Amino acid sequence: MTRHRFETPIQEELAKELFDFWEEVFGPEDPDIPVGVFLGEEAAHNRHVVLLDRDEGVLAGTCGIMTPRANREFAGIGEVATRPEYRGQGIANRLCEQALGEFAEQGGDVVFLGTENPAAARIYHRLGWRRIANSTVYANVTKDDSPEEYLADYFRTPSTVNIAPGDASLRVPMIPLLLTPHHWQVLDGNLPTPMISTRYAEQNSCMGLYRKYQYLLSPSSQSEGGRERAQREHRGMLAQWFAAKTDDGRLVGIATAYVDAENVCHVDGFVHTRFNDSYEPLMGAAIKWGERQNTVRFTARLSVEDEEKQVYFESFGFRPGGEDGKFSIGDRDVPAQSMLLN
Repeated sequence: MTRHRFETPIQEELAKELFDFWEEVFGPEDPDIPVGVFLGEEAAHNRHVVLLDRDEGVLAGTCGIMTPRANREFAGIGEVATRPEYRGQGIANRLCEQALGEFAEQGGDVVFLGTENPAAARIYHRLGWRRIANSTVYANVTKDDSPEEYLADYFRTPSTVNIAPGDASLRVPMIPLLLTPHHWQVLDGNLPTPMISTRYAEQNSCMGLYRKYQYLLSPSSQSEGGRERAQREHRGMLAQWFAAKTDDGRLVGIATAYVDAENVCHVDGFVHTRFNDSYEPLMGAAIKWGERQNTVRFTARLSVEDEEKQVYFESFGFRPGGEDGKFSIGDRDVPAQSMLLN
């Protein structure tokens, strides 16, 4: 068995081999990290290392680890796969150990990964990963804190917050923010699958969380009708998302905005409870973006039980517009409250 180590961008031929291998192992599902990332699309934002084992040329196992260049305290692991006939030989174990070792040598704090496979979870547990409550996401904290202790400490220190458009540098930093239990039920109702706080529903995504936001900016990936697609292409990018980041680089809030076929701008978002003062400028950035699109009005869908969030929206000038469908939250459906701003 021969170990190989690559840092993106990698050659297109190797990328094709890897994606064919992962489709064989995982099935024909959308990858959490698209092929463009392996070809270097995010190289300016993230350091992405791919480890793989070959047995006389046969690709036997892989592991990938991504570290944001601006947040080197974090990493996310994915693409952990072993060809079926090579399982039981400890290949995934050794690949993950190398990835963890390199990250620890660079002074990193915590590595995240997601799995719903009980057998894989046992391997990860032996390597130091611990499950984050109400999720299938695991954290390996180099200082031996529990995930909950680490997340609480990470967001504890106050700091000035700045608002900027979201980008690929947030692919990993959004994991600790979205895996923290927030008081509000529905963090963002604009996403294809609404983002629900882990206090109320299990989170089963880790490295795939970013694509839920990037979806808004990728018309070709959306299951929208011809009219909506034509209008989107005619008017250019009709969606944007925004990040609230502290001066020391912590992601503490996310907001989204998109314009529909009727020229209505939908806005939503949330912040960590310790940074509530940043909610108004964060949502203000989303609303100002919508104003620049010359939209006819603004709307938001909130859980009727998120009364504090409704108060915030009313302070921005929104008014209740009646019931608007339901949100699936855990094992129950909760009515959605429409909020309108003309």
